[in-house]
Amino acid sequence: MPHLKDPWINGTLWVLASPILFVQAILRARRRYRFFRLAMEPAIRCECNEIVSLVGFWKCSCGFTYHGHLVRRCPVCFSVPCVIRCYRCGVTTKLPEDE
Repeated sequence: MPHLKDPWINGTLWVLASPILFVQAILRARRRYRFFRLAMEPAIRCECNEIVSLVGFWKCSCGFTYHGHLVRRCPVCFSVPCVIRCYRCGVTTKLPEDE
């Protein structure tokens, strides 16, 4: 594939791509904000109005057990939990994902 060296073509492509890249950056920033905001909360509220603690003893899917906040990377497999279950009603809530 030949390199585009014509500044008019490069400028036109940049102008056409800029709004799309801007929207993608805004959506990515919003997802990260939601994730980091949740990572600082000690608890969340379930649909049944029960408070579900995010701090405690947790077991990763790889089997590693740790004490602390739910939304942190596992030191063994580096995964981040994606759901939490309410112990009162059993509803599973999807957590925001880290990128």
